[in-house]
Amino acid sequence: MKKSFTILLLFLFTLSGYSQEQRAYESCTYVNNVSVSEIPRFIELYKQFTDMSLGDNRTQSSEWLFRHWYGSGHTFVIYSAYDSMEDYHADADLAEANITAKIKAVTDADQQKVLMDEWAELASFWDDHTDEIRVRNTSTGFYAKEGTDFDSPFVMSVGRYNSSGSWGDMGNGFFNWVTVPDVDNDVSLAGGVSYHYMGSGPDVEVWNCYRSLVDFATAVTAKKELSDTAKEGRKTFWSLADGAHEDQIYLHIGHVNMEKGVFDLAGADR
Repeated sequence: MKKSFTILLLFLFTLSGYSQEQRAYESCTYVNNVSVSEIPRFIELYKQFTDMSLGDNRTQSSEWLFRHWYGSGHTFVIYSAYDSMEDYHADADLAEANITAKIKAVTDADQQKVLMDEWAELASFWDDHTDEIRVRNTSTGFYAKEGTDFDSPFVMSVGRYNSSGSWGDMGNGFFNWVTVPDVDNDVSLAGGVSYHYMGSGPDVEVWNCYRSLVDFATAVTAKKELSDTAKEGRKTFWSLADGAHEDQIYLHIGHVNMEKGVFDLAGADR
């Protein structure tokens, strides 16, 4: 109980510095133990039923599907963003209702049964999943150059850390050390920071996107001239990193195109 109370105090202290900022909440779903042979089928079904779930009534602001490429753990991760926790709680029922309505609208009974069976098949992949909710702030939650094209199978590197002090100071340190310089210098496509809110997960999660695995490898091995701000950010970040950390490398599979109302597979004309 004492540890949980301490974590809550740290989280509230972190957010107090961002009282003037808008926050977004991320639902993170980790899909485990999908075999290599099942991966294409999962993606096929995920797109099919994500498309069916979409509608003007949905409350999400974005949704992204990544395949795990390197590191230990899950096969896929799904990031869905919401402007509030009220939107998050409402959205699951809305997605299910939209799918149900579209299945019922199919007049052919055999085709209806096929769709119900396929929906159950997709749901079976969730049997061993885990969830968490994370929160990100306006200033550091997402950083990219205006007009960046994300419709490509880019690589996302994710670092997951616990903190011995202020989560906000730690996240800001990474943002100033890596995220801003790499994006501004066209080394990475985008980056950001999120903080633990609900479920099991690390205090601070940092991420950066790269055009390819080659670009990622080049970025992490190249020597860089750091500004004074970046040097101070690096010092702050590592001074607050507590214990072992976890690194993951993901490949972008696709995301919901909010304007078109479809799940867009990564790559041109997909």
